[in-house]
Amino acid sequence: MTTPYRPRGSWQARIGLLLLLLSPMLQASQTLTVAWSHWPPFSQINNRGELDGLDVSLTRQILTQAGFAPKFRELPWARALHLVEHDQLDVAMAALPLPERQSYARFSTPYRQSAYVLLSNDPIPGHQDRWAQLDNLPALCNEKGLKIGKLRGTRPMHQMDSCPALKMATEYNADERMIDLLLARRLDGIIMEWQYARYRLAQLGAEEFISCQLLLHHQPVSLMFAKNSVSEEQILKVNEAIHALPKPHNKFSPPRCRLNADPGAADLLTRTLRKH
Repeated sequence: MTTPYRPRGSWQARIGLLLLLLSPMLQASQTLTVAWSHWPPFSQINNRGELDGLDVSLTRQILTQAGFAPKFRELPWARALHLVEHDQLDVAMAALPLPERQSYARFSTPYRQSAYVLLSNDPIPGHQDRWAQLDNLPALCNEKGLKIGKLRGTRPMHQMDSCPALKMATEYNADERMIDLLLARRLDGIIMEWQYARYRLAQLGAEEFISCQLLLHHQPVSLMFAKNSVSEEQILKVNEAIHALPKPHNKFSPPRCRLNADPGAADLLTRTLRKH
């Protein structure tokens, strides 16, 4: 009885071929470090002690779908911008693709809308309401002596340079600090993302004492990547994941404000200021 001939090494070759075919699936996803800060309802630690929030959930879903493994790192917004610029951080959430950022960052297509507003304290009973006389955008922009705060590194209105009152806003490192100063009447107004402001004011029981004076802009925000962290081809995969997202719930719609800096209002503002 003869033994069938089996070429030596055939099983090793088959295993090698199998590993070669499976190697793309066995490769670990590229890890990207993503900055986050306490900014409910977009990023926060939930009751179970887990990182949660709209931006966190969307970013996890987008990056995972695009083949990345997100790793979140708590950082203030201004610090995150600095680290992205110097290739020490991979991703910042809810960013605007401003011209000055294009040299060091790549941007995804927008993944949600963000509403920035100018909020003020209601007047003390028996005292004059300073905001009542500012019944149009040019009047507000030309008002002198307004003490307004905004978050460092943000540009919530494209026409900021044409609006002196807003251009001169003092920058702060934290939204909570601005809310504290507004409620203490040490600031006349604060420029802030509406959803966070509503969340924090509800926590403090101060919603009834705050008014929205101006809807500055309802603008799309993107994921911002350090240029050396991802390629253009990888950005395309990120964009595909974003396009597959469901439409956002209407609870994230902007509020009703006394004034609205919509495109028509912005054109009026520019034409009016040119006369001064």
